[in-house]
Amino acid sequence: MHIAHADNIHIHLPPSFALGTTLETALESSALTPESMATSSAGSSLLAIHTVGHGEYWTGQGGHYICTLPALHGLPARHLIAAAEENECTWGKGGEDVPGATSQYDGKANTAALLAHGGHPAAEWAAAYEANGHKDFYLPSRFEWLMCYLAAPQLFKKEGWYWSSSQYSRHFAWCQDLELGSSDSIGKGYELRARPVRTIQL
Repeated sequence: MHIAHADNIHIHLPPSFALGTTLETALESSALTPESMATSSAGSSLLAIHTVGHGEYWTGQGGHYICTLPALHGLPARHLIAAAEENECTWGKGGEDVPGATSQYDGKANTAALLAHGGHPAAEWAAAYEANGHKDFYLPSRFEWLMCYLAAPQLFKKEGWYWSSSQYSRHFAWCQDLELGSSDSIGKGYELRARPVRTIQL
């Protein structure tokens, strides 16, 4: 293997990988190819290697690499990937409390709660998004949006706001500004931008 240049190199090793084992030996014993490594799914114990920088498109993974999130608040470390497309829609109907959609960190759990409750266009559009065969997209949490701003703000429009999946109250939900990095709560019935994300668990 030869890598001429890379800003970030992340190598995920299977649990059975022993110290001193060469990459070639690991590939032979696992029957892996570079193609299968590049498209390994979240939670897989297979080797996964990427050499993309923050904001660069990650071939085969459905979008742009944002950053690697640390293990935090019961969530595992994971790569955060933002889709290349976005939409404008409402968060949902004001006046309704959605149990399970208040996490500041877990956008996937928030989105699942919103889908189960029904009537939440931003979350529904994000969850229905598909790219490169991946169907595990969701509406990002407030924290995940903050990381998008910190790691790859160039990917997003600077005018207006983006919906997060984090509910603020019965009438409001958190949203993110990608110009100044502010987060704020806005009425659920307003049309803002929505951008799907997905993660690859480490």
